[in-house]
Amino acid sequence: MRNKKIGLVLLAAALCLAIAIMINTRQEKTDTVLFGGAQGGILQVRDDFPDPAVTPVPVDDGVIWPDITLQELQENRQFAIVNDKHLLSSAFQPECEKISISRSGFEVNALPYLEEMLQDLRDHGYTPYIAAAFRAYSQQEILFNGKASQIAAGMQPPVTDYLDPRYQEAVATARTITAFPGSSEHQLGLAVDIFDRERSSHDYSRMDQDFFAYLDSICADYGFIKRYPTNKLPLTGWDEPYHYRYVGKEIAKFVMDNGICYEEFYAHYDPDFEF
Repeated sequence: MRNKKIGLVLLAAALCLAIAIMINTRQEKTDTVLFGGAQGGILQVRDDFPDPAVTPVPVDDGVIWPDITLQELQENRQFAIVNDKHLLSSAFQPECEKISISRSGFEVNALPYLEEMLQDLRDHGYTPYIAAAFRAYSQQEILFNGKASQIAAGMQPPVTDYLDPRYQEAVATARTITAFPGSSEHQLGLAVDIFDRERSSHDYSRMDQDFFAYLDSICADYGFIKRYPTNKLPLTGWDEPYHYRYVGKEIAKFVMDNGICYEEFYAHYDPDFEF
């Protein structure tokens, strides 16, 4: 009987050890997956692979910038800057229609350009996959609160009451991992996370670089820019090289041809712009 009890104790200990290893392994994998991480977040920043879409050089003084005014940039949602300093109202919701290869929606006027770009990819032998497109404020709120609660629960001792002052520490950390409600471009209905369905991992450096090289070469033809390239992380705050944003063909071509991010473009027209 005693031997049986000892055996059960050892079995329980082994199971606990296995579970601990699994949890630790999952945490380590999470730390190295590039899927929504921001500067300072727990997701690892990768700079050891090429990003064919962007050349980090200043725009030449002789380059002619698009003929657009700051007022037009500020009043047209198509050109909106959305981040922690420029929040969308919780009531803002664009008119969207379903993307042909996804359950997600996209802004109705920009959708035809997205569909044409997706068809171009298919025509060249790729199988594009939409990981995220339009996301309502309420959906972003659920994602953010869930991440903050997860972080709070992992504190020592765990924080289970959102009125606990330490919960704000969890909120601050969550803001570096998941976009705060109102600060996500997905709420605009003009942003899409896209990669090849044949991916082997969510790690961008392990995705099909030929797929992204081709997508980066054509996206401006359909009015899209690569919104958060890795080497622009200090300016955008986010490392999402698979995130594309519709801004119209003229601006998209200028941004992609000159290797700048949208913040750099916007700052040219707004002398008070803060990165």
